[in-house]
Amino acid sequence: MAEPASSAEYNATTSAVEDLADQLAQDAVAPQDDVDESADATGLREQDTDVVIDKTDKADPLYARTCSSFDDERLELPAPLLKGLNEMKFIRPSKIQAASLPKIWAGRNLLAQSHNGTGKTACFVLGMLKVASAEKTPQALCICPTRELAQQIGTEVLKMGKYMVQEAGVRIKVILREERWERGATMKEQVIVGTPGKVWTLINMRVMETAKIRVFVLDEADEMLALGGLGDQSKRIRQKLPKGVQTLFFSATWTEPVIKFAKQLSAISQHDWSQIEVQRDHIFNDQVRQMYYRANGMKEKEARLTEILNTVTVGQCIIFVHTREAVDKLAKLLADNGHMVSSLHGRMESTGRDKVLEDFRAGTTRFLITTNVLSRGIDVPAVTLVIQFDMPVKKGGTYDPETYLHRVGRTGRFGRPGAALNMIHDEAEMKVLKQIETYYSRVGLIKEIPADTGPEEFEALLKAT
Repeated sequence: MAEPASSAEYNATTSAVEDLADQLAQDAVAPQDDVDESADATGLREQDTDVVIDKTDKADPLYARTCSSFDDERLELPAPLLKGLNEMKFIRPSKIQAASLPKIWAGRNLLAQSHNGTGKTACFVLGMLKVASAEKTPQALCICPTRELAQQIGTEVLKMGKYMVQEAGVRIKVILREERWERGATMKEQVIVGTPGKVWTLINMRVMETAKIRVFVLDEADEMLALGGLGDQSKRIRQKLPKGVQTLFFSATWTEPVIKFAKQLSAISQHDWSQIEVQRDHIFNDQVRQMYYRANGMKEKEARLTEILNTVTVGQCIIFVHTREAVDKLAKLLADNGHMVSSLHGRMESTGRDKVLEDFRAGTTRFLITTNVLSRGIDVPAVTLVIQFDMPVKKGGTYDPETYLHRVGRTGRFGRPGAALNMIHDEAEMKVLKQIETYYSRVGLIKEIPADTGPEEFEALLKAT
């Protein structure tokens, strides 16, 4: 049996471009039920109260400089890139895009704090594509915490760079854990996306040359710090890159560990950062109806969940639990009760994870049980209900408001309606819920569903409107 072509060989073929075109065509005809026609076609969830703060030195010539359109002459976006943006319905830059693109295009290092739905991905994707030439060697590298997010970023790069692929010989590579590379192999794609561990391995094997890399992106930097070891791997990767590489650092939160991480990267490059922050007065996914239901112990919570899924009609639903073991246990429970469910966690084989997410995106399954591996950055527009079967906590059991926010953010996307249900079975979980309300100044906003609520009323409460 013949060996399959390597990823590099395949990506360089005409078939790869044709497959990409087919995939984009499928995306274009995906079901669009319940779409808010007034919503931004790019999926932005900006709010009028969002304020962009430029923390760059006021004496800097680029301080407070913005762009009002993607064809702004000062940006000098190449024609193939503009063609891709127009095809994706990118009409005007979002607030963070307007503020950051002039700095990115000028080659500045950038620290950007921005929340999901503000358009941050396009900022660094355009930054990577701007440096990509036809030379067959890595020129832009993006690292992020999970393979699912890496694949999603890769898809966005392919969409925006569609005509650079077709017309300019640019190739994109998403590095997957299961791939095997022999020593002596050479990666020839220009734009690389992956998780820190695999990227570090390929750099050490000298499969990925770093001498020509001009842009280095860290997406969801706060999450990489939260996942043990990824922060250290990211710093080691940076040390292998050219000293003058442009670094684009994106984080949803701006905690002391994140600030320290950014300073360490700055010390490696010996260059100061431009800094942008999108401040949002109300960061709580207020467009999503949020409720909680109190059960008397875990057994009753499990029984109530099966009743809810029997009763409530939803587009698709993601159920979050705290551990991998809980994923498997809950999936078996629901399957034994006749539900078609998918499950996904970090211990699964990579190909299995891909298949689960592919089937869920396609609507083959309605219910997906997962851990926090899917809490960030993954967009499935048909998700109308998120259930937090386990409340999000950090190591040691302290409440985790950022994860709560990201979990709830898996619904109510792209202008669609959404609802979130928190299932509480003891006082410890109730305490976590109240602490999260207090953290976001939303005391009393998450409404209780009474225990005696009937099936029809329960469905009406959870039905996103």
